[in-house]
Amino acid sequence: MPIDNFILGGHVTGIGSLPHLDPEAAVRFVAEFSPKIPFWPQLPQRLPQDDMLLQMLAPLTDLLTVRGFGKMELHPLQLPIFLGQLRSVAAGLDPQRTAGFFAFERACAGGAFADAHVLKGQIYGPLTLARCLYVNQRPLSKLPGLYAALTDYLGRLAVWQIERLRRFGKPVLLFVDEPALALERPDSPALAHVRQLLQTIQAAGAANGIHCCAAAHPATLVKVAPDIISFDAHQHLEGFLRHPSIQHFVATGGGLALGLIPTLADLRGLAPDDLFARWVGAAVGGDYNLDQLAAQSLITATCGLGLLTETTAATAFWQSTQVAHKLRQEENTVYGY
Repeated sequence: MPIDNFILGGHVTGIGSLPHLDPEAAVRFVAEFSPKIPFWPQLPQRLPQDDMLLQMLAPLTDLLTVRGFGKMELHPLQLPIFLGQLRSVAAGLDPQRTAGFFAFERACAGGAFADAHVLKGQIYGPLTLARCLYVNQRPLSKLPGLYAALTDYLGRLAVWQIERLRRFGKPVLLFVDEPALALERPDSPALAHVRQLLQTIQAAGAANGIHCCAAAHPATLVKVAPDIISFDAHQHLEGFLRHPSIQHFVATGGGLALGLIPTLADLRGLAPDDLFARWVGAAVGGDYNLDQLAAQSLITATCGLGLLTETTAATAFWQSTQVAHKLRQEENTVYGY
């Protein structure tokens, strides 16, 4: 779906995780701070099984043992079974592990997001997921066929999410969380798997985004051909906006989700006016039309809020909202509303 079908400029969304323990309260938080581009909340502090890796691989968790943050172990004898099931098992989220998704659905059905421009979901990418899988303490990311099998499975999971969310009569936007892209060069053959997943999302009638909180090369992110690039703008804003590949991406209609608000426990040292001034300076330095760049941008708090506190999350989203309001003032000169 073309990105110009969405009104992005000057609106707030979330990467995914929130620190709430109550999924209904988390959805109310989303409705308060992200009403135009709401997202289903992931709740890592709620229960151990709410880990995003387990959420993404819900039908296969009986084959996996969690060995720490971002690490899941397979028994060697179960590896062929695991690979076979990636190709064939019905993909979907589990209400016991992903309470935020189903609370979000209930809120949508109840009219909580009637004014939303788009409903946002999120999944892991195949490169990152592969690097979280181990056998005998050895990573499986170099196993032949693993990327392809994960891409096939994640494609089915993406379509499942899209079909569930589109029932509410809104366009759907699905972000692929792929920090492992920071480890890949723009000419890496592994990028084909990420590109295939993004194409599957488009073919299912949704817009897509690639989220990489790590320091990925801008050309690598452009190479996978997303509709939106989501990145840690607090760390990398100026360099990103000056890079020729990003300039071309924006000039040809691509969207940016700017993580201007850092994931810090104490945000009192930040001022929305200063963050907006920094955005203006970076845009001018990259020779952008400010109005058009604002129209093609979202504001997000950077990822990782789910590991902090509800107070910190509220502060981060409040600051995002203040910066987003200033972007909408820029956008108004383009669209006149």
